[in-house]
Amino acid sequence: MKKLLILVCLGGLLFAGDFEDNLKKSIKANFGQDVEIISSDKLKSINGLHLTVIKIDSGAIPFYVSEDGKSLLAISEPFLFAHESDKDLLTQRISDINKINSSAKNKLVDDIFDKVPKEAGILLKSKNKTDELLTIVTDPDCPYCRNELANLNEHLKTTNVRIIFSPVHDETAFIKSALILEETKKLKDNEKIISVMQKYYQDVTLDEKQQQTKTDIVHQAANTIFGSGLIRSVPYLHSGKLK
Repeated sequence: MKKLLILVCLGGLLFAGDFEDNLKKSIKANFGQDVEIISSDKLKSINGLHLTVIKIDSGAIPFYVSEDGKSLLAISEPFLFAHESDKDLLTQRISDINKINSSAKNKLVDDIFDKVPKEAGILLKSKNKTDELLTIVTDPDCPYCRNELANLNEHLKTTNVRIIFSPVHDETAFIKSALILEETKKLKDNEKIISVMQKYYQDVTLDEKQQQTKTDIVHQAANTIFGSGLIRSVPYLHSGKLK
């Protein structure tokens, strides 16, 4: 629907019905997609113009829409209105849209994490009873991930933490990730698990046996995480709920 981000002139489309009905039919006829109109407010500053929020796919976008619902223009800053109430209205609608889009993205990210096999990650339980869950996508050879590792105990005071290994560095990072998974799979104590991670979250030389470690599960997790296009770097932190 990127085409909707330019001025769209839909004159000549003669649809019966009210403003919203015309708008939905116009978009459907030109772009082949059904949309939901979240809100539509007539502006006081410009006669015949509506501030309309349209839900498209998994997000929402604000548009200026003509009185008849047949022409629309995507909104971008800066904006200036003679009536302060119109400015306040647009500011509020943009805030609402950001909440909608953030919620939609969070749902998509949750769905991605659900596709990652449990054995490809580590779950650290908080000492406090909570269903809060912080998911950290990480790489043992990433310097920023190594810094983030130092925050684990602080995170665990208020939330459970799920570690998912998705390296962006070379095969050594995948081997280290696989070794961590292997060495921690029977551990229950958070401190012992973190200690294993600390051992590999530094520059270490792997012996010949370690270098033969299978990394299929780590590659599978990385493909799932980065194949979505929503997550592009590490460390990536995402707040959610423990299921």
